Amino acid sequence: MVKKIAIIGGGIVGSTAAYYLARSGHTVTVFDHGIGQATRASAGIICPWFSLRRNKPWYFLVSKGAEFYHQFMQDLKDDGYNTDAIYQIDGAIMIRNTDKRVQKDLDQAEAKQEASPSIGEVKKLSTEDISDYLPLIESNHPATWVEGGGRVHGDALIDTLHQAIQDLGGKIIREKAQLKKESGDIYISTPSVAKHNFDRLLLSPGPGLTNLLEPLGYQVDIRAQKGQLFVLKNTNWVDQHWPVIMPPGQSDIIPFNNGEIIIGATHEDDQGENLDVDEAVLNELRDEVTKWMPSIDDYDIVESKVGTRAHTSDFSVLVGAVPNLDNVWAVSGLGSSGLTSGPFLGYQWAQLVETNAWDIDKEAFPIEKYIQENDAQ
Repeated sequence: MVKKIAIIGGGIVGSTAAYYLARSGHTVTVFDHGIGQATRASAGIICPWFSLRRNKPWYFLVSKGAEFYHQFMQDLKDDGYNTDAIYQIDGAIMIRNTDKRVQKDLDQAEAKQEASPSIGEVKKLSTEDISDYLPLIESNHPATWVEGGGRVHGDALIDTLHQAIQDLGGKIIREKAQLKKESGDIYISTPSVAKHNFDRLLLSPGPGLTNLLEPLGYQVDIRAQKGQLFVLKNTNWVDQHWPVIMPPGQSDIIPFNNGEIIIGATHEDDQGENLDVDEAVLNELRDEVTKWMPSIDDYDIVESKVGTRAHTSDFSVLVGAVPNLDNVWAVSGLGSSGLTSGPFLGYQWAQLVETNAWDIDKEAFPIEKYIQENDAQ
């Protein structure tokens, strides 16, 4: 049965869900005003298997997300879209402070490879080995090589998904959407159309979830985190197939085969949804990366990008049916791992609409912890 699907938020979760539902023949409308979207302002490393984070539900999402990328890209290719600029696997190098930490990576790989075959070969690299893989990098530390490490270009992914959604008959309305209630029924209102109805609704607007649900009497545990990155470019870097570099700390070095190297991103918890480029913060980021890429000062920054991620107070993912709202679900709080887990979550919600079942365990993701009705309601 064809359903009328509405999705507020055209980032990685909402766009993936819309793509698969439009692919299945449903009537899909995405509302996306596009301001501050984290996916468009991001480049991500797909190599989640070696995190020290002990949150099992989070690891379930990112490990499943890494595996799902293979199906995701193949589906887009089957539909006639070129994914070369979106997702590339050229390995990942994780620079570690000690040999003991490298050994921990090797042990983790052995334990996880059966469930996550995308990991591929994992081995120790000496300090000399690292520069063989990426000559711009200098390190006095050992590292772990992960064959299956990949990278995603957020802007290219969203552009392709939005094109696919429309080619499949879906609509993208680039206006700010609001939720309103009338006689107990929820509907969507935009500046050009007062009332949009739906059979199923997904809310995936990142930190904007709070403003969407507040008029309906909900408090939402979501905070905005500003992320800035910058782009270097050199024609000599084209088609080098260099791996991504993950040094200690939060700054990554992400080469793409079009000659770009993306550096970032920052994690700024005190800026709200401020989208201004902060040159001082970018200079600090550049100074940090200079430890690993001393020649960085030889190249000009060709572009800077800013977006806002969403995270909950305990950095867990918010996913599930909105309490006491019929046919309304929400996904938010993915933080800096959104490019890894987002497509899997979008696909899972599409499966829920299609089959009335998904692989999300309600007990592992208690949405009522993060979305609560005001006492007056």
